[in-house]
Amino acid sequence: MGAMQPPPRTRIAAIAPLLLLALAGAACGGSESQPADAETPPVAAAGVEVTTAPVLRGEIAQRISAPGTLAALRESRIGAEVRGRLEEIFVSEGDRVEAGDPLFQIDPEPYELALRQAKAGLDLANAERRQKGADLKRARALLGKDVVSRQEVDRMQTILAVAQAQERQAAEAVELAELNLRRTQVRAPYAGAVAERLADEGTTALAQPQTIVVVLQETHRLEGRATIPETHLANIAVGDRARIYVEGLPEPFETRISAVGDVVDRATRTYEVKMEVANPEHQLKAGVFAHVEILPEPKQDVLLVPRAAIRSEEGRTRVLTVRDGLAVAVPVELGLVSTESAEVLRGLEPGQHVIVGEAAQTIAPGMAVRVLGESGESS
Repeated sequence: MGAMQPPPRTRIAAIAPLLLLALAGAACGGSESQPADAETPPVAAAGVEVTTAPVLRGEIAQRISAPGTLAALRESRIGAEVRGRLEEIFVSEGDRVEAGDPLFQIDPEPYELALRQAKAGLDLANAERRQKGADLKRARALLGKDVVSRQEVDRMQTILAVAQAQERQAAEAVELAELNLRRTQVRAPYAGAVAERLADEGTTALAQPQTIVVVLQETHRLEGRATIPETHLANIAVGDRARIYVEGLPEPFETRISAVGDVVDRATRTYEVKMEVANPEHQLKAGVFAHVEILPEPKQDVLLVPRAAIRSEEGRTRVLTVRDGLAVAVPVELGLVSTESAEVLRGLEPGQHVIVGEAAQTIAPGMAVRVLGESGESS
């Protein structure tokens, strides 16, 4: 009979001390490969990396853009100055005319007749005045011979004065008749283009109420008109440079502000500015849409920060500075704002540094920050 095997529980009890010894040896081997006094790896310094830029003094100019239109510098609704039949109209819509060119002709025959009548009346008045003058001369000669009384001489002198007045009145009637005859042909008051023709030959034109025959626009010069928000009321002045962009034309037109409106529209909270635009080649048309860019004179020696430092939220405008390794919010009041810089009216002093770039918009006040360097942005 073979030797009996110990039960399983007894075998485990015998092996257990050996396993404990093996684990202890492994632990000792591990401590030999990693000494207890080895240094802990360094921990990265805390804080968000930021870039700053200095607050400096300099000049700033703000470009103001606005929609606008081009209008004729002058537009005249030209009608009959005397009543009569329109005999001939010399122009059509789109025609260009020079100052003094005839526009239309009213039948002159009635006015030629009136002029002849006025001249005849003047001839009669001349004859009357000469006769009364001769009568007075004879009466004065007879007064010295006591043939005519002083009273009669005075009466004849009065009659001569009346005749002289009638002669002047007749001369003025001739001038009026000549003027009315000239008015039968209406001429262009200035060089321009005929925008509309509103009547045709054969129409009886009236002077009161006036019959409008043509609408004339001055086209060698136009007027740009733009509506500007009232927030820019103090920023635009007569003489400021402006550019007018018109779709389809490659280059803008350079001009200057010629007028600044004094009234702000209550509905739109805007006001109007005007500028003259030379148009010698007639490239531009009255009524065309335009984009206006106004370039006010720069403000000198003002406090500036990069626009990339400005942060606006919840109705407040502020920048972030660095103090004792923390981002600190500083409320600011701004003036002009350009594409690169902003004018600081209150809140900062020259020499301070502000956080710029993405960090200026994303980090929260009070966060720990590390300044990597100064931005190359210049105000």
